[in-house]
Amino acid sequence: VNTDFPAINKWFDAMENRESYTVTKGCYYSHAYDLPPQLGGCVYEKGGEPYEKAINGEKLMDGSRGSWELPLEPHLGGVEPDWTWLGDENAAKREAAERLCFNHKAIVSFAARGAGKKGMPPFSASLSDPNAVPNDAVKGSVDACLRIVSLAMINGITYSTTEDLNSIVSSITKEGGAAHVDDVVASLAYLRDRIGVPRDMRLPAARQVRGHLNFVIGKMI
Repeated sequence: VNTDFPAINKWFDAMENRESYTVTKGCYYSHAYDLPPQLGGCVYEKGGEPYEKAINGEKLMDGSRGSWELPLEPHLGGVEPDWTWLGDENAAKREAAERLCFNHKAIVSFAARGAGKKGMPPFSASLSDPNAVPNDAVKGSVDACLRIVSLAMINGITYSTTEDLNSIVSSITKEGGAAHVDDVVASLAYLRDRIGVPRDMRLPAARQVRGHLNFVIGKMI
């Protein structure tokens, strides 16, 4: 990379070989949302919209599809380097499934905020709402969907996994109706958009959860 500051680049490259640093490393998405409320004065850069959309999961740089859709594009389509030092895709999936299962009750309740009531007072951070009230009516359906997400990451998106998901979607629609389905989708999207790196998991695992949540959401809309 051409730069006016090669020594600084070498310093950061060296830091990224230290485990004590990499466990604190965040991702572009997390920084884009957590830094402005803390620092203030963050402004858009001219020509940055394609990068913004890629980082936010909306579109790859070539505009072909969502950047958080499966199969995940390496290096976020050229926007953010993959963390190859953490192992392969299967290692990321295992970490992601473990993180979802380890604290699953709290995660289900957190996700259900997406179909609940906003908290008061509001916070300046757009993705932060610690006083939000979850919608208890969607918790069972959200839990079932997150179990499918975990199974899909562990076993792959097999015929059996897809059939299980189709059965769950059918039951949710039949028993809850269209409004309930919308609330479940809102809950899954709420969780997807609030996976913080490194707070919740590391980047490769976060990308897997985001992508698999979108897979489930895609089956419901």
